[in-house]
Amino acid sequence: MNVLVVEDEQTDFLLIKHAIGQLGDTYRVLHAEGCREAMWAIQETPISLALVDILLPDGDGYKISDHLKAQGIPFVMVSSKSLPKHAIRCLKSGAEDYIRKPFDMDELVARLECVLRRTPAPAIDEIKGTSLQKAALPIDLTPIEHQLLNRLHLDYDTYISSDELIETVWGSTNLETSKGALRTYISHIRKKLALVQSPLSIVSKWGRGYRLTAAGKPKA
Repeated sequence: MNVLVVEDEQTDFLLIKHAIGQLGDTYRVLHAEGCREAMWAIQETPISLALVDILLPDGDGYKISDHLKAQGIPFVMVSSKSLPKHAIRCLKSGAEDYIRKPFDMDELVARLECVLRRTPAPAIDEIKGTSLQKAALPIDLTPIEHQLLNRLHLDYDTYISSDELIETVWGSTNLETSKGALRTYISHIRKKLALVQSPLSIVSKWGRGYRLTAAGKPKA
């Protein structure tokens, strides 16, 4: 799951990144220091949640929040403004929460945990619409390829073992033969993702399996 943090203060960004890291390794943190970088990230990468500072060097964070709301992306507003009217404006604008600076780390982790619990990964149809057809070219998946991609998406950005993927598609069968078939189908899907210039990719790690991600790099 990609979490976009729009924050120009490096210390505050690192605190938020650390808080998200405490929630598990399924979250990939993206950083934008201003409105322009944030708008580019939203257009180029599937975003599941955004945290947006109100005061940014090149504009107002509300401009970004309006765009996120139009795109159906949940967001949290962050600010040092402490008056109730600021929190009310953020919540009325559609924010999932309003987090005040300076951060209390325990509270920050708890609030993010609550928001992320009700923020599912994007549906596979949404991914197909925004990523697999990024170059305006339809991706032509065979039934087995579609099954595999759907299964990987169910645990988006998490490794799934070869055995589990084989069970999804072929059930109980010759494991070694099916592992060869699985590698072939994964290779075909990777090529098709690359063909339409999708930011999504399937990465593999020995002993852990395969992972659908927008990062394009295996986890440590």
